Amino acid sequence: MNIAVFADVHGRILLAFKLCARWQKETGEQIDLILQAGDLGTFPVEARMDKATRSYIERDPTERGFLDHFTTPQPEVKAALNQTKCNLVYVRGNHEDHSWLDNLENRTSAPTFPVDPYQRVYCLKTGVPYTFQSGDESIHILGIGRIGAPAFSKKDKESNIQPHERKRLDRLGDIRVDILLTHDADRHQVFEGAGIEEIGLMIALHQPRYHFFGHYNGPLLHTTDANGVTQVYKLADLAWDRRDRGLALEPGSMGILRWKSRKEHSFEVVDAPWYRQYTAATWKYL
Repeated sequence: MNIAVFADVHGRILLAFKLCARWQKETGEQIDLILQAGDLGTFPVEARMDKATRSYIERDPTERGFLDHFTTPQPEVKAALNQTKCNLVYVRGNHEDHSWLDNLENRTSAPTFPVDPYQRVYCLKTGVPYTFQSGDESIHILGIGRIGAPAFSKKDKESNIQPHERKRLDRLGDIRVDILLTHDADRHQVFEGAGIEEIGLMIALHQPRYHFFGHYNGPLLHTTDANGVTQVYKLADLAWDRRDRGLALEPGSMGILRWKSRKEHSFEVVDAPWYRQYTAATWKYL
């Protein structure tokens, strides 16, 4: 199976689907699933957007892509989505409407729940194992959404990982995890005092083959965990490269995981020439 992977998209959900459709056209292969590492930008009502998101929208209207494209069905959006058959599964970031997501999450016992009228975008609950099947191939995914509270903070914000989510992780037991999908990093991994301790614990206990995360601005980073097994990737944001006069996409913002089994798999960053055709001015028309 082929799995497309993105980190922070901040509302550019339709762009992610368009890129997947283009990859399929260019390669002649099919994408079976899209994974996204939080900060999808799920704000169904403008009044509930956080201060940072409002500020970014003033500079770049694509940040409100969820509200514009994924709250009310639109024929042109549906047509674009129909170029692919894959769903997008994501974990919460810190820039989401958490109260709204809590309400949706509490309605189902399933690992994922839809957040859009097209039934193509699904939020993965923290600490609830999810198995994706394509033909005779399967992959086991564990998600950890939101962020860790800074060491100096005494506030329990809704964007921080919640006590009931920590309990789920504590109670997991011996399970198979092929992919750990998170928004934040392990505690102290990127900055001292930042991150979520349970991420490191899950890597140590379950030794996933891959850990994908985002949250931290900057270029793609790749390391191998100390366990010698887990490949750790922080992808670049799916955003416009401000260093480029044409505002093309940030390099390192899309990856493809080719998966057959825990022994047979590979991950590559999409860096084909066509990828740079997608700019702030052109993406809607490609």
